[in-house]
Amino acid sequence: MIGASTSYYGYHGESIENKVKKLIDIFVKCEMKPYIQIGAGKNNIEYNELVNILNDYRDKNEVIYTIHQSIWLPSDDFYINIASSDEQIREKSINCIEKNIEFARDIGVKNISFHGGYATNTLSQKQEFAPLDSQDSISYEEAYNNSIDSLNRLIEIANGDVKLSIENFNFRPERRYLFSRVEDFDRIPDKIGVIMNIGHLYYTKMRLKQEDYITKMIDVLTDKVNEIHINDNDGSEDLHKLVGKGDIPIREILKLIKEKRDLPHLIIEAHKQRHSYSDDDLMNNILELREIARN
Repeated sequence: MIGASTSYYGYHGESIENKVKKLIDIFVKCEMKPYIQIGAGKNNIEYNELVNILNDYRDKNEVIYTIHQSIWLPSDDFYINIASSDEQIREKSINCIEKNIEFARDIGVKNISFHGGYATNTLSQKQEFAPLDSQDSISYEEAYNNSIDSLNRLIEIANGDVKLSIENFNFRPERRYLFSRVEDFDRIPDKIGVIMNIGHLYYTKMRLKQEDYITKMIDVLTDKVNEIHINDNDGSEDLHKLVGKGDIPIREILKLIKEKRDLPHLIIEAHKQRHSYSDDDLMNNILELREIARN
């Protein structure tokens, strides 16, 4: 299926149910079943009220929901980091995803994805869409050990009710990102899947100057991929543009995946305000991606 993320409308501002409704309207115009990823963002209403609204949307429009990161944060400036050695931050991060699992059960979600963490204790961001800044770095070995421990705890919490996936990050050692190189995924637990981000694949290929990087990542991860984030860039930055607005050979990458398996669900994860897009731009991109996926 072709889906879209609520992050199209940014991470702050209006509440999540309004972003979901906008995406439903776009899919209705496309005459497609809505596949909507509830991305990182803000919730402004009480939990049960939100659950009731989303279930009503689902029943009336046959919506399929999926979740990425969390809207259940202890504060607006908190960033999930399950790899932190700061016990308070790591516990709060795990609690955010545990709340997601409860949320998933209540709105019929089968896939939850999130970031595997950072080799730092704390994170901050100067403005929306700006890179995350790391403070109080820790070793990569320590961070990976923390992340794997957190993942195993989350597997127990999920208890098989939902699939859990981590995202392949950009290779950004200056920002302490984890899970970007092929070998980084050797250690993830068997019950953890992957949400493959095409934009991150391309950026990392260009950053590492490794021509076969994307092919190797697909070879290693294809059986673990539950969903795919689709966005475009020029290889210089993680721009989250719409399909066809950058230099990524998206059609060719999807063909590589289709040679090995049926395509997982494809979720457009672009940023409207950042690139002055419109809702019609997203609608046309959904239709364009559907044609790319068919061929």
